[in-house]
Amino acid sequence: MKAALLLWLLATVDAACAGYRAAAGRNALINKTAYYRRALLRGALYGQIAVALAGLPFFVLYRLYPALWPAMHEAAWRMLWVYAPYALLLSLAFAVRLYPSVDWRSITSTVIFGPFTLLRPLVAVAGLAWGIQANVKLLGPGLLILTLMLSAEWILSRWLKRRGLF
Repeated sequence: MKAALLLWLLATVDAACAGYRAAAGRNALINKTAYYRRALLRGALYGQIAVALAGLPFFVLYRLYPALWPAMHEAAWRMLWVYAPYALLLSLAFAVRLYPSVDWRSITSTVIFGPFTLLRPLVAVAGLAWGIQANVKLLGPGLLILTLMLSAEWILSRWLKRRGLF
């Protein structure tokens, strides 16, 4: 249960960041704090929808095949072994950005956030691949959540464009 909670937390934070990335560069306001706060919340909300949609097949699998529960639990821990170091590094980079220096912020954007945003899909696929080693029956629901999470930024960007919030 702890592993599922941690994966949910990581998915929520990842989706919130996707909301931020989707909104970045779309607003000419000088003070964008409220704008970006709404973008983060919108992304986190999308993440909840994605997790709920992906959770449904997992719940059905669990109800139809209760013997899969140990495999699901193992898969969740295996995925955390891939996702947690990635999330930790990004969290440390965010902590560095708390230091009020334009130089440090620029360095973290260039050295960490840029390349690691590019690596995000590879990390997501690697986590799923490592996780489904527990049981291949988890591939379908795993691909669903992977697709929903990797498309978050694209979906949120299209939503913003359609609403004229760009």
